[in-house]
Amino acid sequence: MPTATTSGADASNGSSAHNRQHNQGNQERKYTVEQKAAVLRIRKCEPTAFYEILEVSKTCTDAEIKKAYRKQSLLTHPDKNGHEHADEAFKMVARAFSVLGDKEKRDKYDRFGTDPDSRFASAQQQNPFAGFANRGGAARAHHGGMWGDDADISPEEMFARFFGGGGFGGGPFGAAFDGGPQFVFNFGGGPGIRVHQFGGGRPRTRPRQAGQQQEGNTMWSTLMSLLPIIVLFIFPMISSLFSGMTSAPSTPSMAFEQAKAPYTMARKMPNVKVNYFVNPNDVRHYSASKLYNLDQKAEVIFVQSLQQQCEREMAEKRRLIEEAQGWFTTDQEKLAKAERYETPACIRIKTLYSSGGSKY
Repeated sequence: MPTATTSGADASNGSSAHNRQHNQGNQERKYTVEQKAAVLRIRKCEPTAFYEILEVSKTCTDAEIKKAYRKQSLLTHPDKNGHEHADEAFKMVARAFSVLGDKEKRDKYDRFGTDPDSRFASAQQQNPFAGFANRGGAARAHHGGMWGDDADISPEEMFARFFGGGGFGGGPFGAAFDGGPQFVFNFGGGPGIRVHQFGGGRPRTRPRQAGQQQEGNTMWSTLMSLLPIIVLFIFPMISSLFSGMTSAPSTPSMAFEQAKAPYTMARKMPNVKVNYFVNPNDVRHYSASKLYNLDQKAEVIFVQSLQQQCEREMAEKRRLIEEAQGWFTTDQEKLAKAERYETPACIRIKTLYSSGGSKY
């Protein structure tokens, strides 16, 4: 019995020692010849040679980029590849995919050949005269991006999102290396094609069942999307039918500053003191108070029209300045001409405000 007790203790101690050695990590990390070759090849690449890292051509499609990332990330992931430089290679693969998998970043990379997220590259790509166009305050819209607005996503999190997570004790390899549950696509009522599910902790529903549920959701979402059109157009049309055909428009047509037939009856705006002209037949039944309200409306319309014209003039001036600046050099002659571009509506508004006549 003592011998048996001693042997059990030794076995327990040996098992604990083995577990400690396994948990500490790097004593006997293994890798295949293919995994080693992938790590060595990637580490020979330049850090920004993204196409070379993923082994794709510059004319490759988005689907080919995803396929290449799937292959290289599985080969170099440190949890599956025990090579001492696997972690570095895995990060280079993730970086390459974060650029080439994002349409906007890939366009910048193809144009400038540098990492679009590096500060030095951003300084080279930025137009030094961009302030003229007032683009500095615009929010960056991430269109075409694969990861949303999260530009600082880690390689591990990118891998987990790509493969869907789950399995292997909660790690990303549950979907990456396991077959996972299956579902069937039915084409034309035939036997269908059996496809493995990559990612997700729950089995996917059969497309026939999902389609039935989505059909109701689609109909409801379509109805909700049409609601603003109904409110904006249908209701006014209905109200106009009930209002009758004999009612006159709330604000008659008018001409500003100069008479033009049939607008021959002169009126004056109360604040800016600018003349406007209406058709006498349109206002023949107006009382004195209604005519004064018309004067105020005419002034609002006149000032807003000037403001809109001023905005168009300033937009054209900004466009000419941008065109003169270019990407790398500035055409001083064009820039001077752009800065001399006249904006009469803006000058007129400034005159109205300086004289204290306008309150709009």
